[in-house]
Amino acid sequence: MKIAIIGGVAAGTSAAAKARRENPDAEIVLFEKDNHISYAGCGLPYYISGTAESREKLISFTPREFEKKYKVDVKTKHRVTSISPQKNKLNVNNLSTQKSKEHYYDRLILASGARPVKPEIPGIDNPQVKFLRTLNDGEQIKKFLRKNKVHKTAIIGAGYIGLEMAEAFSSCGLEVTLIEKEQQVFPQLSKDMADIIASHLQQKGVRVRCAKTAAGFHQNKNNKLEIPISGGSKIRADLALVSVGISPRTELAEKAGIKLGPTGAVSINEKMETSVKNIYAAGDCAESRDLISGAPAWVPLGSTANKQGRTAGGNAAGGAFKHRGILKTALTKTFELTAARTGLSEAEAEKLDYNYISVKIQDSDHAGYYPGTEKIHIKGLFDKDSHRLLGAEIIGKKGVDKRLDVLCTALYSGLTADDLYQLDLGYAPPYSSPKDPAAVLGMVAQKKLND
Repeated sequence: MKIAIIGGVAAGTSAAAKARRENPDAEIVLFEKDNHISYAGCGLPYYISGTAESREKLISFTPREFEKKYKVDVKTKHRVTSISPQKNKLNVNNLSTQKSKEHYYDRLILASGARPVKPEIPGIDNPQVKFLRTLNDGEQIKKFLRKNKVHKTAIIGAGYIGLEMAEAFSSCGLEVTLIEKEQQVFPQLSKDMADIIASHLQQKGVRVRCAKTAAGFHQNKNNKLEIPISGGSKIRADLALVSVGISPRTELAEKAGIKLGPTGAVSINEKMETSVKNIYAAGDCAESRDLISGAPAWVPLGSTANKQGRTAGGNAAGGAFKHRGILKTALTKTFELTAARTGLSEAEAEKLDYNYISVKIQDSDHAGYYPGTEKIHIKGLFDKDSHRLLGAEIIGKKGVDKRLDVLCTALYSGLTADDLYQLDLGYAPPYSSPKDPAAVLGMVAQKKLND
């Protein structure tokens, strides 16, 4: 059996590794247009800030290490330019020699990933304007900071990358202005929760400009960027980072007649099969399924890419595996605060016509008499009829990840407000209270639902 994989990083390498374990005799080849195939993309802000000491700390496998361990033919600097499903054939361009050749496959896995959204505004190609998606992008930013006198930075977009890079630039001693087109930072949260993050950012010296858009990047005579924003003012910066989102790389799939879903990513079933026989898709180019609403969902995260890649690789090699779906669980750190979400947001619940209540609590992360206690904010959505948990948001300095994992497990299992209180969670004064915040959320919700 000949298995071809287009793309590396989380989905592609997970697919290759699982395919090899499932079928020791298969011929597996992985094509990657970049020179890296396996690295921690989520660690790039920490590499730029110096928290991760070196680039090598982010690299899981070099191409040769991966090739040796999994017996996979790894071809870096190779771009697949077309797929011919009727002939089971790929056209591959060697970027080093600029020579093309054909490659035949029995099973194909698309793990082509996603690209940063590049707004069509003047000056977007200025060398002082950067994007952060790949390890090479991180290298470029690190090199720019090292070789230039950078004092002021501007970040366009206050999502995951924007928030993490605000901290990263600040830790490098740089002034930071964060520009977000929505009415709030971190649009993935409800506004009342996001406002807690905005206040924290401002306390840390970050200038927050919400409900503003950048109209362009203009270089003045002093080699500084001038960024006009809506409302008439200008932001001046030595370096700008654009992080307004990403879009799935689906050009190859579209040209090959592979169906795209309503999210714009490749449509797949629970086996990661596409609409074309013997072709699978995984990672940031592929959809998933929202486990709450049942609707197609596209939330490009490394955790999802790994699960999807493993499923696609196992099935391409002859297995019978399923990817059930996602809860859109995610968390991010900005300075001392951690923000997290799972399940439906209020906006999503309203759009889907759920009959729900919203419950918001503020509690201590551990026993009040034990030193170092901090407040933790939790907001939960519950179905009025079934009392089932529908979604949650959490913000705090400590213990956020612990409560997030409890609540996303509760979501996955279909637990109710009463179930949350009944959970036998771990308790000791340094870590929690006799009534854990996750249990308190259930208690308050149960009372409100019954009333």
